[in-house]
Amino acid sequence: MFYFHGDRKPDFKRINKIDYDRYWQKRGFELRDKLMERERIFFDWIKKYSSIADIGCGNSRLLYELKNKKNCQAYGTDISSLVIESLRKQGIEGKVADIESNDFNLEKQFDYLVLSEVLEHLRYPEDLIMKLKKQTKYLLISIPNSAFYRYRLGLMFKGRFFTQWREHPSEHLRYWSHKDFMDWLEAMGLEIVEYQASNGFLLKNIFPNLFGHQMCYLVKSIKQ
Repeated sequence: MFYFHGDRKPDFKRINKIDYDRYWQKRGFELRDKLMERERIFFDWIKKYSSIADIGCGNSRLLYELKNKKNCQAYGTDISSLVIESLRKQGIEGKVADIESNDFNLEKQFDYLVLSEVLEHLRYPEDLIMKLKKQTKYLLISIPNSAFYRYRLGLMFKGRFFTQWREHPSEHLRYWSHKDFMDWLEAMGLEIVEYQASNGFLLKNIFPNLFGHQMCYLVKSIKQ
């Protein structure tokens, strides 16, 4: 009754730092064949002819669609060289970069910066946000909502922490509910322009903290 697709018992004997080049070699890298729900929201929010950088883009199709359907100037960063090589084959510029490095810098301004399912993997997402908000007009952010009702039920009846990871729970270092994240954004000096649940239960955009599974945010810096 309380089994949910994607739930898995963690193997705590297998905790290794992920080598993303090896990860994509094993998995077989190719761009997704369609946009995910959260990416469709981002696509609709981004205006034509804008400049966009996707931070930690992975195999997302978002930059490809924005370049070809909205004539956007698209740019990607990722820690894996395989990802950047693939983007360049699609005519999209990018660079290999570790976004947790003190030296990370985009070196130019963009209209939009995308952080899709990225912040929860970082030790110090605050440092990255404070750096990036100076290099853009808008940030597009998505996170998993840790207060989603299925996670609450799983913890109550199964006694196990919720599953928000792909290989191992050590991938996720930070956890927010939708309410927590709105407070966090304010603390980072960011103003929420719009938010929307990309998936979840029927009432996801009426009661997002309970029924929104993944949350999307369009935010801008608060002028001091």
